Amino acid sequence: MTKQLKKRPIEKELKFLADYELYGVLMFAGMYFAVKYIVDMDLGKNAFQLNWISFYPLLIFSVIVTEGSFYWRNKLRMVRRKTALNNFQIGRIYSKLRWINVILLAAYLPVIIIAVLKKEDLSGIIIGILLYFMAVIEQINYFHIRLSYERENGGLFVIEPLKKLFAGTGKRSQLRKDIDTYLKAGKNPVEMKGRTTETEE
Repeated sequence: MTKQLKKRPIEKELKFLADYELYGVLMFAGMYFAVKYIVDMDLGKNAFQLNWISFYPLLIFSVIVTEGSFYWRNKLRMVRRKTALNNFQIGRIYSKLRWINVILLAAYLPVIIIAVLKKEDLSGIIIGILLYFMAVIEQINYFHIRLSYERENGGLFVIEPLKKLFAGTGKRSQLRKDIDTYLKAGKNPVEMKGRTTETEE
């Protein structure tokens, strides 16, 4: 798989990742409202009425991806030697965001169960579940195991990263490494202070 990976200079790669994630949020939001306009809303009769069964997971997905975009944008600023949060600050912030995301994801489970039991609109349930799984995948991809690998032709590896995820052989994501470094250093405040100062220099 490594031989087929698309390679870019580090600065271009970080810019691509930061921009791509934001474009992804806009694209999925646009697709979501387009589908709602045609399927759920009787050709736009109630175009601005939100279906929370499907909109909530889109919101979670957007939050996680936006967090990812900010992370890569900050890394880009570090590479360009501009003002940016250092690795320990990022680790501290994202170690908290990780659990906030988990709470947001967990909160959706009783909602979708109740929606199924009450036999709510099927299209909203299906779209909601699909968006929920996308949000879960993004959470794993950023905060646990790297799942996004780009091919040389611009496509993405899908099956192989998932196999490694279930086999427990996947590589830790870069953000997870930063979080783990922060958590380990946090057990030794003196070491953390020294390394933080060193990073800022």
